[in-house]
Amino acid sequence: MVRLDESYIVCVTYAVRLTLYEREKDMTVHKPEEKTEGTAVAETMKAYTRKRYGTPDVLELVDKELPTPNDEQVLLEVKASSLNAFDWHMLTGTPLMVRAVAGLTKPKSPGSGSDVAGVVVAVGKDVTALSVGDEVFGGVGAGAFAEYAIANPKSLARKPANLSFEEAAAVPMAALTALQALRDAGGLERGQHVVVNGASGGVGTYAVQIAKALGAEVTAVCSTTKVDQARSIGADTVIDYKNQDYTEMVRDADILFDNVGNRPWSDTSKVLAEGGINVAVTGPKKRWLGPLRSMLFRKVQSRFGAKRMTWFTASTTRADLETLAGMLEAGAIKPVIEKVYALDEVPEALTHLSQGHAKAKLVVSI
Repeated sequence: MVRLDESYIVCVTYAVRLTLYEREKDMTVHKPEEKTEGTAVAETMKAYTRKRYGTPDVLELVDKELPTPNDEQVLLEVKASSLNAFDWHMLTGTPLMVRAVAGLTKPKSPGSGSDVAGVVVAVGKDVTALSVGDEVFGGVGAGAFAEYAIANPKSLARKPANLSFEEAAAVPMAALTALQALRDAGGLERGQHVVVNGASGGVGTYAVQIAKALGAEVTAVCSTTKVDQARSIGADTVIDYKNQDYTEMVRDADILFDNVGNRPWSDTSKVLAEGGINVAVTGPKKRWLGPLRSMLFRKVQSRFGAKRMTWFTASTTRADLETLAGMLEAGAIKPVIEKVYALDEVPEALTHLSQGHAKAKLVVSI
């Protein structure tokens, strides 16, 4: 059984935005010699591609012609990428509702990989926010598992100077999910008590750190092998769920950041104070709708009382990437990386991700 530690909801959101982005590109007439500025780069690149949904063996590392940015895009020389649950769901086409926007019988986009860190090597004529030579990080929708990738400047920010490309690539999707869930969906305020259920992996490690950076008291819930890591990134209290039940131990929390979603509302609601909120980023993994049915059921149950439940959809914005960059430069948060893979090891990395045991981010150095 495939196990993943991050959100199907995030996956679906990115799939929708990716499809709209691909449609915009399809409607653009490219005349690169008239509208792009850049430095001399190679004419071909190595990139992963696939023709059908499936496990990592459907990926092929091939030589391809370099893509050309349109007027509003940039071309990046990719220095590093990282893996997210999103990449697995887009690779396999699961849950099946993803295919409504990503392609019913086969993927509309052959590329794979979203998180990116690299150097701008060409810009469209209407791009003003970035210049050739800028070191950036952010999201590309699909195609980051490659030596070069097209990106929308609105989904990029300048890389913090104190981070390597590998560290910067470990930030975007996971940290944005944590930031927006806590700050926007949860309304986190300084001095509040936050419980992070699922305090490992990409999203979980950032949720602990961002909650601390925003002034919260943090209780982290994780497995035995990840207790020391949770303490090292700032958790005030750590609960080993293999030996203790956090729903019986914690009371009066202001926010439950639920990165697991496997407990009923009758259990998780006990953790919250009156007026507290459960922000869910995942839930039971069902074939067709993922966690949506479970989330809707819990949402309805939460209507009968003062304790609240919600979920949210993350988005890649330059403003929030810059917010994260500021936290990273100040040392308030840091990427937690479990392993760095080479480009030709992406299938191996995806297999490890799918098993659901990653302690932190898995990164690809290119």
